[in-house]
Amino acid sequence: MCMKIRRTLYGLLAAAVCWGVLAPAPVLAAGNIWMDEHAEVQAKDFKRIILFPIRYGEEPDGRVDELQADNEMLAKRVQKRIKKTTFLRFEDPGDAKQADKSQEKRQIMRDTPAYESLLQHYATEQERAKAVYDITGAEGYLLPHIRRADVRIDHSPATPVRVRMERYYDEINGPYGDRHRAGYRSWRQNHVIPAHDSHLQMLDMDFTLYDAYTGRKAMTLVDYYRCYEVTHEHAFDQVAKNFTGDWNRLKDDRPQKVEKDAPTLGFGPLTLPDEAAQDEFSMRTIYYAYKDEAGDTLRKVRVVDEPEAKARYYVRGTVTDYARGETWVPPSVETSLERYRTEHFTWRDDKGRKHEGERIFYRTSIADSFGYYRFWYRVRANLQLVDGVTGEVLLEKSYDEADADRYANALRAMFKDFYRRVDRAIDTRGVEE
Repeated sequence: MCMKIRRTLYGLLAAAVCWGVLAPAPVLAAGNIWMDEHAEVQAKDFKRIILFPIRYGEEPDGRVDELQADNEMLAKRVQKRIKKTTFLRFEDPGDAKQADKSQEKRQIMRDTPAYESLLQHYATEQERAKAVYDITGAEGYLLPHIRRADVRIDHSPATPVRVRMERYYDEINGPYGDRHRAGYRSWRQNHVIPAHDSHLQMLDMDFTLYDAYTGRKAMTLVDYYRCYEVTHEHAFDQVAKNFTGDWNRLKDDRPQKVEKDAPTLGFGPLTLPDEAAQDEFSMRTIYYAYKDEAGDTLRKVRVVDEPEAKARYYVRGTVTDYARGETWVPPSVETSLERYRTEHFTWRDDKGRKHEGERIFYRTSIADSFGYYRFWYRVRANLQLVDGVTGEVLLEKSYDEADADRYANALRAMFKDFYRRVDRAIDTRGVEE
């Protein structure tokens, strides 16, 4: 991709340290969001949420007098796009202009001792949750966190290349009729793609929604954004847009309707590699895709998601690789023929009659494409469908999926294909039995 094209990257990624086994846990997910389906009140049903100031980096808490533009943008996004939910945010006492906005007054927690006390540091989320619930009565509170926000300079070196050049003209209504590619000439010439420094905007964020009654996590999302030649404001707005869009999709997420007497399918464990086993967001990214895609895809099989349920069949597997990286795309040139000049002329035929002709001149145009990094997200896995009665492996499939934007896309492509095969395999088996 040339530098004239802006490349966007957002989605879920993670890293980990050692092998582990991910045991089944009840979850529900839509898009890039994980939600605890068995919370006291599900996140998608929260009616009143406290939006805390954005925490930056390793700081213990967010502050109302920092990152004001980002806090303002996020508040506007959630208040506008998340329907049927009221978000209350904290007021910056030093922002007199904002305090004068009457529309915002209904959604700002004014500078009072009770509200101000919520901004103190809490040793545990259970303590913060109790304070939020006692003071505001809200069902939940959202803690946004900027993990990383910086700009990287990617240097594209001066690069000599050989380019094939062409030049010719088309003659319309000339003495010899219409002639195309007249005076054609081609040659090769040296060309230097100039050195160029590209600015890569990088923004990594995570969002955690807590249940204010229990202090437990009700919903999480992590988003990593990469884009050349844009501002931090643009990057943040995109992340906020992705977040609110995924949250809305979660509200509408429903499994396929399946007959009550259909064969049941449960979930065995997934073994995870080093890159994911100890990272909370990676585990949830993988596992919500594992379970949610079953509900979205299966039409002949009923998903059983209760811990105590015993399913007729179950799936299990091993994720053997969960990696992200970047690949350098070297400088290059693109050539095209451009129309650079037109001339009109007159001529007379052998009877002396006057005619008008036209010549259209073409030549090769060179467009430089500076070097840049292409990002990728890869997942490899081996998945199995197992007979819950006999333990026989009925279906086994290995996958190697990659996506240019995020892990979740690769995961869901893999699981969607597998569950389609599961649907057919169990349906066929039912007919045979």
